[in-house]
Amino acid sequence: MNPNEQIREMVSTAYGKAISSTVGGCGCGCSPQKEKGSIIGMAGYETADILPLNSDAAASSFGCGNPLAFSGVKEGDTVLDLGSGAGFDLILAARKVGPTGRIIGVDMTEAMIAKARENISKEGLTNVEVRYGLIENLPVESGSVDWVISNCVINLSPEKGRVFSEIHRVLKPGGQMLVSDIVAKNLPDWFRQDTQAYAACVGGAISEEDYLAGLREAGMNRVEVKNRFVYDASQIQSFFETGEIPGLKEMIAGEPAQNRDDLIQQMTMNAVGNVWSAEFYAKKPAEKMKRSKDETIHRMIQLAGNKYNCSQIMMSLALEQRGHENPGLVRAMSGLGLGCSNFNETCGVMTSAASILAWYGGKGADNEAESEKLFPMLQELGEWFRQKTASKFKGTSCTDIVGDQAGTPAGKQICGALIFETYNKVNEILAAYGFTDKQMGG
Repeated sequence: MNPNEQIREMVSTAYGKAISSTVGGCGCGCSPQKEKGSIIGMAGYETADILPLNSDAAASSFGCGNPLAFSGVKEGDTVLDLGSGAGFDLILAARKVGPTGRIIGVDMTEAMIAKARENISKEGLTNVEVRYGLIENLPVESGSVDWVISNCVINLSPEKGRVFSEIHRVLKPGGQMLVSDIVAKNLPDWFRQDTQAYAACVGGAISEEDYLAGLREAGMNRVEVKNRFVYDASQIQSFFETGEIPGLKEMIAGEPAQNRDDLIQQMTMNAVGNVWSAEFYAKKPAEKMKRSKDETIHRMIQLAGNKYNCSQIMMSLALEQRGHENPGLVRAMSGLGLGCSNFNETCGVMTSAASILAWYGGKGADNEAESEKLFPMLQELGEWFRQKTASKFKGTSCTDIVGDQAGTPAGKQICGALIFETYNKVNEILAAYGFTDKQMGG
């Protein structure tokens, strides 16, 4: 048996024992209190998440956070949970996706799978399944899930790079992940080399920087930390004293009783400020659609035939170029331009182009963060648009450009040509400011 297999067997055995224990456990980084409601609360769950349960899934949770709290999981989505344990997050995800969605859990511990299936059955859920497998080699079809979640499991893997690659593989283009996990830095070798420290979520934990770098190396983008919870000395010491986290009790079990307090104190001091839980977000880049000039013009004609106005045509072209086919998003984004472009009474082509820059530049992105690049991008677009229209038309408004030819074949031809030129200019600006396809990803 190779070292990686030995680690997996040790971890699986530890968690199999923990799930079978009458005392139960809180797992990696949750509250040391015995009351399960308090444990789940410290991990970021609300009482409203627990009260409706018909099963004891919450009491059997081994997580260090709530990977669904900051996610955008919605009705109809397919969600994959890595290391799904007793099924608590599976059940919560099932509520979010509704009957039209689908939930898949993967775990390598048979006792966990049996418990999860029991809890899922008690909840009366028919769109949730749990599969046996390794998170380094997921039994899941490529490009098939909208969201990947995980709760304090990836740190237990001896091959995290493979896990990150598998996340990228199974996500649909534009799919997203949000995982809660333990990270660690500056821990002494003797602490990390204790085999039981792996089950305790410390031995195999990597730094936050390495975690982010690993996701990027796997091809993910928009990688960031959404939330952190840093443990203080009293909390860490309590984890040792209660023995609820798999592996911690075993780390001190062989020591003489008179030495245990000193060892606990030493390990606690090493862990303070160097071990915390974090929620990592990332997105799989959407596939770029390659279109020629003729194909783009043909698509413009199709959209016009579907009663799309010039702003919506522009928005559709840009979003489809990066893998989106979402009429609702088109309508929403086509209304973002007013105010983003800093122009009054501007042609819909210009306002929608400004919306696209605002979206990919950060203002309308998933993290709702303003980008320092956004304003100069808009300035460049605006100046280019002014020069373009000044050479052919009276001004930048729709009336200046189309006038009384609105709705006529001649007017549509004018708008179509302007859309095509502006569409190319937007892509040119995005590339110039470093927003490549891999960085934008949809």
